[in-house]
Amino acid sequence: MKLNEQYSLNEIKSNGLAEKPIKDVDAKIFTMDNKVYFFENVGDKLYRLYTVINKRSFFL
Repeated sequence: MKLNEQYSLNEIKSNGLAEKPIKDVDAKIFTMDNKVYFFENVGDKLYRLYTVINKRSFFL
């Protein structure tokens, strides 16, 4: 997946990413392996990938 590209939820999940519930952040969070993917809603059921970080950084 590429940063700043738009994806539907089906595309995101078909790439093996698992959605994680999160509070107080206006984003959808998905994980796969040791990475955390942050998506923002850009309308019409599309989400833009805006950052990817290491899982250890996210859960600290």
